[in-house]
Amino acid sequence: RLLTGYILAHEMMHAYLRLKGYRILSPEVEEGICQVLAHLWLESEIVSGSSSSIATTSEAAAVAAEVAVAAEATATPSSTSSSAKKGEKTDFEKKLGEFFKHQIETDPSAIYGDGFRAGIRAVERYGLRGTLDHIKRSGSFPS
Repeated sequence: RLLTGYILAHEMMHAYLRLKGYRILSPEVEEGICQVLAHLWLESEIVSGSSSSIATTSEAAAVAAEVAVAAEATATPSSTSSSAKKGEKTDFEKKLGEFFKHQIETDPSAIYGDGFRAGIRAVERYGLRGTLDHIKRSGSFPS
């Protein structure tokens, strides 16, 4: 569930960028911001209602909700039944989520890893919405 969810969050961010008219972005910026959203989604799943270490998790949730509208239109009853069973996360699920987050954070590649690190710094400083607005205007992360 966590692996599928974070992949879907990443891919839905690609869809969001296209649907909202973002220009063609460099791979570092596009994959970086997609990894940021996936990371924020994982964080929100692991935290399960307690406060996040990143103040912008609610912003990420708002963007994710906006992005997910298209996905809901294609959801089947069987694909949504597991979300109704959400409850307290097991220790294993929390550790698995932390592992996935660590993989994103330490990815050595320029496109995904460096892109994520530049993106998360921008989001921590300017918020998700501010970062997205800057990307839309300039095609790059804010400094």
